[in-house]
Amino acid sequence: MSQPLSLVEQLKNLEYLQDLDLKIDALKKDKGSLPGNLRVVDESLHKLRTTVDSKKNLLSEVEKIQRQTQAALDLNQDRLTRSSSKLESVQTSQEFQAVNKEIDQLKKLNASLEEQNKKSGQEIDSIGKEMSTLQEQSKTVQLDRDAQAEVLFGQENQFKSEIDFLLSERAKYSTHVESRILGQYEKVRGARNGVGIVPALGGRCKGCNMMVPPQLYNEIQRGSILHSCPSCHRILFIPVVTSPAAGDLNAAGIDPTNRIA
Repeated sequence: MSQPLSLVEQLKNLEYLQDLDLKIDALKKDKGSLPGNLRVVDESLHKLRTTVDSKKNLLSEVEKIQRQTQAALDLNQDRLTRSSSKLESVQTSQEFQAVNKEIDQLKKLNASLEEQNKKSGQEIDSIGKEMSTLQEQSKTVQLDRDAQAEVLFGQENQFKSEIDFLLSERAKYSTHVESRILGQYEKVRGARNGVGIVPALGGRCKGCNMMVPPQLYNEIQRGSILHSCPSCHRILFIPVVTSPAAGDLNAAGIDPTNRIA
């Protein structure tokens, strides 16, 4: 049966866990920011498609107006033709003047309807060109979105792979720390921006930079009892030059000499 680890050895493992946790936190933050980049493209694509739909509705309205104008124009042209044919059968000057007046009014209405029809046609052409441009932009943005999504998928998988490795490392080393110490570390870490254990150097806590009482600092140096900073409550330890976990830290891409200042 293996002997329980000393407090100093447990704190070394806890220091390693802290490095792992900070690395995991950073990777999770980076992983979480990835979908945000895609959301920007999605919003741009949504705006373009909304604008295209709006243009389609406008085009439909203008085409409806053009059809109504054309129908009115056809009806007016028919009336003009019939009025013109009346001139052949008029017998008095009064009838002639009345028919002529009617023909003039119908011609004016014809000109107005033709102008309106022309404007509708021009508007339809303009809207059609705008829609074509917007649809091309949508295709370009969609292709860009698909390309980004593919890259994003690869990045997410890479982050997941790195996080999974670090979590497996963490699970392995957390078994070498007493549950009460690990529980205290987790509690303080949750309340102190992810940092639960920090070195004490020169009589000062490197987490909050406050001075540690001399007697407490001496006890920390002896390494026989677990102590926390009276100010920030982070677990305190005296760093050693070498760490038995240095090889594993390097393998995990973590600098074993890194300290929280």
